[in-house]
Amino acid sequence: MVSKFDHLKLPRINIELPRRSAARGGFGGTKRDVSEHGRRLLNQLSPLIEPVKEKTSPFRLDPKLIFKIKIAEKGYFSEDMVTQAGLNLLACEPNKAIVVFSSDNQLTEFKRRLENYSQIQEGPKYEYLGAIDELVPLEREDRIGRLLQLKPVQLGELTALDLELWHTGDRTEMRKYLDDIAEVLESLPSDTAPMRMSDSYIGEYLCIARIKVTHEVLELLLEEKIVKEIDRPPQPAFERTADYNLPISDFPEVLAPPEDNCGILVIDSGVQRGHPLIAPVLGETEVFPDVKREFIKGGADDVNGHGTNVAGIAIYGNVENCIKKRSFEPTAWLFSARVTNEKNAYDEDLLVETQLDQAIRAFVEQYPNCKVINISLGNADQIYREGLKQFRLAAKIDEIAYDYQHKNIVFVISAGNAFYEEAKSDEQLRTDYPNYLLKKSARIIDPATSAIAITVGSLSLGRGSITEPSDVRRQAIAKLPGYPSPFTRTGFGVDGMIKPDVVDFGGDVVINLKYKEGLDLPKSKLQLPDSVAGVSVVTLSKDLKSSLFQICSGTSFAAPRVANLAAQLFTKYPDASSNLIRALIVNSALLPKEIPPQFQCNKKQSQSINTKQIKKQLAIYGYGQADLERAMYSAENYVVLSEDNVRIKVGCFDVYEIPQLPPEFFKVKGTRMLSITLAFDPPTRPTRGDSYLGVTMEFELFKGIDRELVRKAYEAASKTSSPDESTDNTKGKLIKQYGSGIEVKLSPGSNLRKKGTVQRGQVEITSKSTKYDDGSMTLIVSCNRKWAKPDEIEMQRYALVACITHSDPQVDLYNRMQNQMAQRERERARV
Repeated sequence: MVSKFDHLKLPRINIELPRRSAARGGFGGTKRDVSEHGRRLLNQLSPLIEPVKEKTSPFRLDPKLIFKIKIAEKGYFSEDMVTQAGLNLLACEPNKAIVVFSSDNQLTEFKRRLENYSQIQEGPKYEYLGAIDELVPLEREDRIGRLLQLKPVQLGELTALDLELWHTGDRTEMRKYLDDIAEVLESLPSDTAPMRMSDSYIGEYLCIARIKVTHEVLELLLEEKIVKEIDRPPQPAFERTADYNLPISDFPEVLAPPEDNCGILVIDSGVQRGHPLIAPVLGETEVFPDVKREFIKGGADDVNGHGTNVAGIAIYGNVENCIKKRSFEPTAWLFSARVTNEKNAYDEDLLVETQLDQAIRAFVEQYPNCKVINISLGNADQIYREGLKQFRLAAKIDEIAYDYQHKNIVFVISAGNAFYEEAKSDEQLRTDYPNYLLKKSARIIDPATSAIAITVGSLSLGRGSITEPSDVRRQAIAKLPGYPSPFTRTGFGVDGMIKPDVVDFGGDVVINLKYKEGLDLPKSKLQLPDSVAGVSVVTLSKDLKSSLFQICSGTSFAAPRVANLAAQLFTKYPDASSNLIRALIVNSALLPKEIPPQFQCNKKQSQSINTKQIKKQLAIYGYGQADLERAMYSAENYVVLSEDNVRIKVGCFDVYEIPQLPPEFFKVKGTRMLSITLAFDPPTRPTRGDSYLGVTMEFELFKGIDRELVRKAYEAASKTSSPDESTDNTKGKLIKQYGSGIEVKLSPGSNLRKKGTVQRGQVEITSKSTKYDDGSMTLIVSCNRKWAKPDEIEMQRYALVACITHSDPQVDLYNRMQNQMAQRERERARV
């Protein structure tokens, strides 16, 4: 029997090393002819400030001067420089362009500086303006959202759309804009239903509204400068399920969990409140689309069944195991927020952001133990593509997570289901699997791109059909346990973040290879058919007349398994921060024993090929499949050292010590692993294409070198280097001086893992590894400022986990390391 020990505390050295802020700006490329360049920019500026001819539009909105500044590839134009030029920053695009506005219709200050730069006027040279490539107006096409591009509004169509305005930073001003638009909409004649604004939201950075308009009015709004984007509203995507006809008798009475157990809020289609396995653990249910209950029929009960399917797994984790044991012991309380109607649709009159915001705040404020939020809904039309900025719904989730840091909420979101559009037949689905999972069309969807949430992909259970086991033409696609589900969506996320974070079981797909010889194979695409017993996940059913249980396949049912794990961790560690829970989950994750050959690494391959393979693994599996026992407990041969709720000054370093590993760790044969996991929850901003995160963090680990040498090197670098350069430069200088053997080469490398808010780097310590037995190791954790200003955030909180493991259970790491740390602590106390 494996022992279960509490995790140990990670030794922290009380040193905070400052980092010097970078003084950047200007043009880093070839020298320009400033006179010619400046005059060209002034020529581009003229049409921007010329009065616009009177339009026939009924929307007489204050015409803000909004335009785009394109920056040279090697140029830099800071927010301070924008402000000094008399402009206000609205957004940073991923392609080195910034969107700005000015309340001065003549752009007096900006024009004066350009004239000085181009040597028309005497005075300061403002050389940094050389970083500007071009000044361009925003066009109608810039305001059309992706979903509206895919499905334009037709003549005669009256439809609900999401309107987003450029947020000037003045909420009162933005409210007036929305009120003026709403007033005009209500006054306009319509041959069908009246046009109107049914909902709106003004946050710190977002100003959005749900409007119902005709094609003609849409065209007018697309010409308004204050309009940032108009798009079709998102629609939820659901998986199909089938009844699982298991006996419904002989189940013992289900007892409610202890009152202080953690609760999970499932935001979905509601739940079946009368289900005998749900009723004892149901804390509260509510409907959030419409207060008048006109849109949703049936109250908080689940008409569709999807919410009940998700909730069953959230409460019990592995429902199939509970059935086999004939024992249901719920580990978490259930809360339910219904946001869709019986047709699986959102209320077209309300913003999804509004529904989400209301639901989360209502439950979190009222129920202190409601700390895990499961969202198994996604917009299949909003597929993330490289270079895009963050989706609105995902951004709203990150905003709530940041605002509710004091409540320590963990969001768990399904990655979404991919549909292989190019497949011409079921047979091609089989032959092209799993390579098609890395296609652009299979990338994660909104809101799975959320930076602070745990995004969950799906694995196959590795079983065949129970109903037709001998039919060779009824084939499961993945077949092997731990292979990626044929429908799972893959990474990476915004700014290259590792997404999904983890994976869990979500089922497989059975295809039908029956066709007549001589006939063309039928046109097909990967859609989730009726689920098949054996390959699918077992959960609870809303339809009690046929069975208590159902079988389902989809990433929707992988996510609540992780939500259940997070809730159990909160119950075990009630004072833990949300960062520690995320770090423990990611630290516990392992790659399945079997993964497709297309994604495997081979020691005989070159390092560059293996690096590419690791990136494929991360895009499919994230950090792997989370394990409750590994997340919750240490064991003799598995030691977790953690530090929680650490607050680091933005722009500084923290120093930690990884205790010396005992001799038997190296002497006894087996697999030896060392990993570091960092989780933090920074401010985010969807308007920033240069960096979605306002603050970033990273870590480096050193071995076989005195801690004081590392500390002094980083301290010296902080006085001479910029924040973006000091970490890499300092490590490089240390390696150059003391040899490459001092670097612990964690995988994935720092450049890839540091893009996310939860990061893990690990290394296998083989018999050929050196310097791991040469004293303790030094861990440097750094915090870097991106766009977040000092008055917005001075300190960033984070959690840190270090893990050392040996495959041989006879190696007693835990007690050796615990005794060693206790001795070191006594020595420090004496000093």
